[in-house]
Amino acid sequence: MAAQYVASAGLTAVFHPIGYAKVLIQLGHEPLDPGLTKTWFGLGKEKFCYPNIFKYIKHIYKTDGFLGLYRGVGPRILSGFVGNYVDKIVLKAVKGQRLGAKSEPTEEANDELIVWCKTFFKQTSEEVLAKCCGVLASQPLHVIMIRQMAQFVGGETEYNSIFSSVTEIYHNDGIFGFFAGLAPRVIGEMLLIFVSNFVSQLFNKYFVEDKELQTYCGAGFGLLFGQFTYPFQLASNVMAVNKAGLVVSRYPFMDNYTSWVDCMLSLRGRGLSHRGSAMFFRYVKGDTGISPSVFVAGSKQFK
Repeated sequence: MAAQYVASAGLTAVFHPIGYAKVLIQLGHEPLDPGLTKTWFGLGKEKFCYPNIFKYIKHIYKTDGFLGLYRGVGPRILSGFVGNYVDKIVLKAVKGQRLGAKSEPTEEANDELIVWCKTFFKQTSEEVLAKCCGVLASQPLHVIMIRQMAQFVGGETEYNSIFSSVTEIYHNDGIFGFFAGLAPRVIGEMLLIFVSNFVSQLFNKYFVEDKELQTYCGAGFGLLFGQFTYPFQLASNVMAVNKAGLVVSRYPFMDNYTSWVDCMLSLRGRGLSHRGSAMFFRYVKGDTGISPSVFVAGSKQFK
């Protein structure tokens, strides 16, 4: 198990610059000016398009150097470790409790569909409970990670270390500050598990017999439906820095949201509910809230 966690931490570190750039984009920071390009295959009308995420990473590297690419990597690795560990412990406990309990025979025991539905809801509910516990346990570190990354925009230093971050969050936001953005993150995880599990298990039941292939189908459906729950992830990360006193938490990068629902509705109303989801072909969509002149000024003032 230790080797598994070490391998997971290594992969997280390797791909951290991509996740780091994605978070900055989610927060509305676009330091590189968009350019005119054509849509897929060169067809259709021209659209403004931001540089791809690797050019964004290059900008971070030019600004902060190689080590700057790993801003927030510490709390990210710890957050993943804590979340996964709690997830596995809780899942093992609830599964053991279910297997240890005696199943009572019912009149509907011979109905295959009813048995499948009951089994699905029991197993999926266990996964949801375990995931929610993992998210709850890791949320303080997740908030610290997001705020450390967000400092890139304004050059703040309050969240440079985990200890200073804990002090700053508690001083400004109290104990609830460590759980900023928790609700949309939990709801998004719950919806993703229920929907992807239901569709993948139903698909595997009637169309796929190979056990190994069933695993790939489950992962594929998870990626597919992840796009539908992405607005919850976006709202969670935005709310993690909302009213945090950072440059990126103020206009023109961010409105003063009263709740995560207000945040989701605002982003959706401006056509930005999937901001940061694409690595390439990042077309300028909706009302960014920042004019082109501010984009240029922002790139000079805020790195």
